[in-house]
Amino acid sequence: MFKTYQHAEELPERWDAVVADQFFLSKRVLEKLEKLNPCRQQYHLHREKKLALVSYQIKLDIFTFAEGFSLKLPIRVIGIPLSVSGRGYKAEPEDLEELSLYIRSLQGFYVVLNAGEGLRLASGNTLPTCKIDLGWYTFGCYVNSMRSHYRYRVKKAIEKFSEVKIEKLADVGLFDEEMYCLYEAVYENSKEKLEKLSIHFFREFPATIFTFKVHGKIVGFVQLLEKKKELIFLFGGFDHSINQKYDLYMNMLLQIIRYGIEQGCHSIDLGQTAEETKLKLGAIQYPQRMYVHHSNNLLNKIISSRVAPFSYKKYEVFHKVFKGEKDENSAGKMP
Repeated sequence: MFKTYQHAEELPERWDAVVADQFFLSKRVLEKLEKLNPCRQQYHLHREKKLALVSYQIKLDIFTFAEGFSLKLPIRVIGIPLSVSGRGYKAEPEDLEELSLYIRSLQGFYVVLNAGEGLRLASGNTLPTCKIDLGWYTFGCYVNSMRSHYRYRVKKAIEKFSEVKIEKLADVGLFDEEMYCLYEAVYENSKEKLEKLSIHFFREFPATIFTFKVHGKIVGFVQLLEKKKELIFLFGGFDHSINQKYDLYMNMLLQIIRYGIEQGCHSIDLGQTAEETKLKLGAIQYPQRMYVHHSNNLLNKIISSRVAPFSYKKYEVFHKVFKGEKDENSAGKMP
């Protein structure tokens, strides 16, 4: 039996006990997100079992991963209302059947994003999470551990970045319109759009922001969060017009890796987009599932029959970035 709460502040103490190992599902974070990214959130908690989920409403293009198709519909998403790779539910393996039954009992169109295996709903693939395990004492050790063609590509990128000044924002409240425009540019260029965050999110969400400047002008930024020795790349923005000149995006990722190593982190969650570039820097893909259900039986049959063909098509090239790994297909080489 579930109870639904309309506001995070109403959640009982038991909520945090249930979702204890999932930072983005904690009551404190959910209260923050409800303020900074209001999207009709609801919170569902089983009265007895360790079952909890968050849902929110957006207009989602159900053909996001299909070329030439677009159809935006109002949908309730079971996920983190922040476009991060974490799951929007907590369930023990033995309770996945009950969770599936509960989702099927909800009225309307529901999409479960960034899910694991085991839910008994129509499913397909969504964007994988790209993570890199850090086993180096210094950034130099990381670069030197690469096979020659990857190392050459990284060093060439770093050379292009010599004019760029990297600064840590002293206070996230200093995040300004100039930086927000860079975020908007990335958002508008993204094929996998969810909710668009306001400037207030960047000014108030507790995170670390690095800016990248050329001749005093901010041309990029990254927003990072560190939890339990994992560094999480939340959001970023950059000037696409000078991306090639400075190898801007790759260097931003390299700065994240450098910072993670310097902070003594064990791993970095680099997010779910631009997987080719991230894999060429040594990240590994972790598959994520997407589930759909509509309370109308006819619509559910139609939607369920199309979810697999229109889901994410996996990037299939395997990159053996580091020395000692087996040889790869030539298609995996850095340009």
